[in-house]
Amino acid sequence: MTMKKRFREAHSSIKAGSGQENIERILLDSMALPTITDKIKAEGYHLCALLEQSINDGLNMKAYLKQNLDTAKLYNTILSIYRHTLKSDSLDEKGRFEDKNRKLRALHRENLLGGGKFLYRKAKWSEAYSFFDMFLKTSTTDMDSVLGRVAYWATVCGMNVDNPYHVLEYVNTAIALSPEAFQPALAEYKARSYVHIGDSSRWLEVLEEGVDRYPAHNYFFLNLMDYYMRHGQTERGLTVTDSLLRTVGDHAVYWFAMSMFALAQGDFEKCVAMSDECLRREPDNVDALYNKGISLLNMTLEEKSQSRRRVLFRHALEPMERVRELSPDDLQRWGNPLYRIYLNLNMGKKFEEIDKLLERHSRVSHSRQSSEAVTKDMTPTSPDAMDKQLANP
Repeated sequence: MTMKKRFREAHSSIKAGSGQENIERILLDSMALPTITDKIKAEGYHLCALLEQSINDGLNMKAYLKQNLDTAKLYNTILSIYRHTLKSDSLDEKGRFEDKNRKLRALHRENLLGGGKFLYRKAKWSEAYSFFDMFLKTSTTDMDSVLGRVAYWATVCGMNVDNPYHVLEYVNTAIALSPEAFQPALAEYKARSYVHIGDSSRWLEVLEEGVDRYPAHNYFFLNLMDYYMRHGQTERGLTVTDSLLRTVGDHAVYWFAMSMFALAQGDFEKCVAMSDECLRREPDNVDALYNKGISLLNMTLEEKSQSRRRVLFRHALEPMERVRELSPDDLQRWGNPLYRIYLNLNMGKKFEEIDKLLERHSRVSHSRQSSEAVTKDMTPTSPDAMDKQLANP
């Protein structure tokens, strides 16, 4: 059967209001053949859009008559109309169908957005993204409050399906056009997406920009300071933190960062002082308590006077016991420090208790490691394995 005959059948199907899906499927299969020219394909895709329009008309009639309606199918016809008309335009060198295709899309502009919002509310993130993506890609304006909302929803969809490329596609538009209250979270989505795809340089850029633009949003500051710590850039971290204390405000997290860098530099007295500043503002900051306690213990190693060493152990006792109280399951963190403190302060009962805890922990760890080793040795290895190593809309 020739393409002209198939086109005539398509027009007949549209006129009759039946058989559109079957005819559309035949047309799409035919246009996949290598012998079909772009000129014929441009007309074919335009006809496929008209077939989808006919299906849409039938579904709207069912809605008007209050009959059972597949709402998702109704919206999907609109997405198909957009896809087919855009494909037709891309193949239509002389623009024979350009005006008709544009008018057909304009007819469904609001419903294209409605389809995305309908699926978004149903938490069908991937499907909703397809609608928002099409809406944004066919937009004729760069700055619009609607575009900001749609870009935001598209970004949220990308986050919820764990697709960093979908996030990065529109997150800059979302940040630029969204209210200030939404921008820090969007920028965090952007940073996390760069982590996801392994682009550490862009991630670092977003962190530095985030600290500057959204200093109250701790994700950027804490991750940037952690980066400086891991890369030995303690002076840079101190400079940034000191600047934030002077320009942004007196926040506990900044004092904690100062204590962290001081500890890394071996300046234990400064670490204790910075930890105290943090704890004055946030008494239960377990990390600041740990930094203070561990710095005091390090200072005992440098102190030759037995009486002053004892004073330092007494000063370390309170913060380290508080660490235990706030994180009782983290024996590996507070166990050995408290062991040293109790031993040097001759706190018999407490020393015996911590000694038993550490011994039991050591036995359990050794037993687990032995069990894992035996299990590993007894696990058969196959020959193959040996060869392979917001706002809701």
